[in-house]
Amino acid sequence: MPSENAYTVWGVKFDDKSGWPIVVLQDSGNGRCFGIAISALNVFPVLVATDPEKWPDCGGRPVTQEFALALAGTGELQIERLVIDRLTAEGVFIAALEVRSEDGETTRLDARPSDAIPVALAADAPVFVADEVLAKVTFYPLDELPYRDIKPEDVPGL
Repeated sequence: MPSENAYTVWGVKFDDKSGWPIVVLQDSGNGRCFGIAISALNVFPVLVATDPEKWPDCGGRPVTQEFALALAGTGELQIERLVIDRLTAEGVFIAALEVRSEDGETTRLDARPSDAIPVALAADAPVFVADEVLAKVTFYPLDELPYRDIKPEDVPGL
């Protein structure tokens, strides 16, 4: 099994250079950070999961992660952890949510990080990043991230 490292989802920033929102992950051990670009159309659930005080809810309707947890609960599934385990040659991150059934069987479900991150945060599941992914990313100290704070006008439909 490949080696994995614990990370914290620090929050969401915006990269003016690319025009994309960036989910910032911070190493739980040494504090170094890297970013994952996600579509502006898919960033809202991540924003709500990382900073619910700042970002509006959906008028009392469940957001994606609340729906996913409710769905998992109907099948008595527990979200165990999120692993960002692949980074393609094109720069696309791929993640897997590990879920455990009532009988103890664990299943890995491939997912886009933009879908899996808010679900993992809502479930208080730990986040891990594979060494092979970490070997391909650029790290920054938290106070030197090349991104700015994300604003509502950066998110379509708000």
